[in-house]
Amino acid sequence: MSRRALCRSASLCLFATLAATTAHAANYVRSYLVDNVLLPTSGTEANSYAIDVDGDGFPDNGFGQVLAVLSAQGFDFLGSMDAAVASGSIVHLVGLQSTDVLFKNDPAAQATWCVGVPTATPPLFNGTDNPSCADTSGIFVAALSGGSFTSPAPASTPNPVYVDIELAIGTSHMTLTVLNARLSFTTNAAGNMPVGQINGSIPHDNLLNTFPPTMSASCNASIQSDPSSNASTTCKGLFDTGCSGFPGYSGDGQIEACEVTENSLIQALLQPDVQVADGGTLVDANSIGIRFTAIAHDRVFASGFEP
Repeated sequence: MSRRALCRSASLCLFATLAATTAHAANYVRSYLVDNVLLPTSGTEANSYAIDVDGDGFPDNGFGQVLAVLSAQGFDFLGSMDAAVASGSIVHLVGLQSTDVLFKNDPAAQATWCVGVPTATPPLFNGTDNPSCADTSGIFVAALSGGSFTSPAPASTPNPVYVDIELAIGTSHMTLTVLNARLSFTTNAAGNMPVGQINGSIPHDNLLNTFPPTMSASCNASIQSDPSSNASTTCKGLFDTGCSGFPGYSGDGQIEACEVTENSLIQALLQPDVQVADGGTLVDANSIGIRFTAIAHDRVFASGFEP
């Protein structure tokens, strides 16, 4: 059977992709649809999602702290993310390969994470959805023990993995490339993932080129929809202050990307906090840690769907 024929479904396509890129034995594949992306809304949560990304002995979640601080300012990132996942406009998938039919114990299980194709209708999250990946990501290899999986520490793995994560900022979306990623999760008796976590680092230039324009677009959508809403008031109070060279932008009810970039709070929050991207000593990236839950939507044998 051709690989094209195998890829008639998301799960079979995942199996074909993994089988073509690794020599590890993998008899069974289970696919998961992420039904909840947990963004930190407080410093305590950001700290609890942190791990040591760069090997200096201290836990890192710089961008998580950005989201936490701005949440305290009135931005409802978690609510926006919940709405995007529930609507199917943001989709993430996890794949798991194992030689263990029960997906409990395997010395070299394989897991993947990808951004999925947005769905035409809201997912049901009941195991019957049939999502597919919109991009490709690296493969994580680690022991599966008692249904728990944790890939190697980012600072010490000889084979760093990168993934993409799509986040909702208000009504706007942004995709962040996370380097030196670590994936961890635990499965339960039903085969679902009640807790999972992704950590890693975002190249600082990528974050600067992505986050301020997305915040700007989100603020403007809110202002145009309801100028007197809490979100609009917060946006105007924090960002509608003009830019260097463009003082006329101040107080015009429109948030420009430069007004976000040059905001003193944003500049302080977005300072890079880890060194991982260039292999040297320059602190050049922003650490990130988020959590998720996921629902198993099928299980596949090497020869096809399980009877």
